This record gives sequence, structure tokens and C-alpha cells, in this order.
Amino acid sequence: MNFRPETAKPMNELAEVLLRGPSSLSPGERELIAAYVSSENDCFYCQTIHGAPENPATINRKQLGDLKLTGEQEDMLVAFLKTLTDGYSPAK
Repeated sequence: MNFRPETAKPMNELAEVLLRGPSSLSPGERELIAAYVSSENDCFYCQTIHGAPENPATINRKQLGDLKLTGEQEDMLVAFLKTLTDGYSPAK
């Protein structure tokens, strides 16, 4: 964001609304989705930002490590998360 400061403010405002605004998903669940999509898109910057487990705002201490999902539900969640990447694959 330091490279293009004129874009930092609107990008940060958008991220704040998407990740912390009113939603049926918790901020932690939204960060998890963002981390997964960032990984699938192979975006180092986004993986670093969204994958930071030490961020207290993203930790649900009551469910940490146990979302109580069945194997089928986990498979469905991963399948859904993969649709968020639209099959994007960066050139290597």
C-alpha cells in the first residue's frame, strides 16, 4: 500500500467493510475465506495479511480448531471456497 498511497485508503475501507462489517459470518470466518482464496490465487501479500493467526480479531477462541463440521461439510466448504477463485492461476 505504500507504493500507491492514493489507492490505500479506498482499499482499506473496502476490506474493513467486507471483513468487519455486518454479516452472518464472523470476522474470523471471513478472514478464513480470505486466507483460503489468497492461497488459491497464490498472492503472497494477501496470504500474509489474511493468514496471520496471531491477529486477535480473527481468532474465535470458543471454536478454535473445532468448527464441528462433518467430513462432508468440510468438503462442501472447500468446494465453495474454490469457486471464489474462478480458476485463476497466476503465471509462473
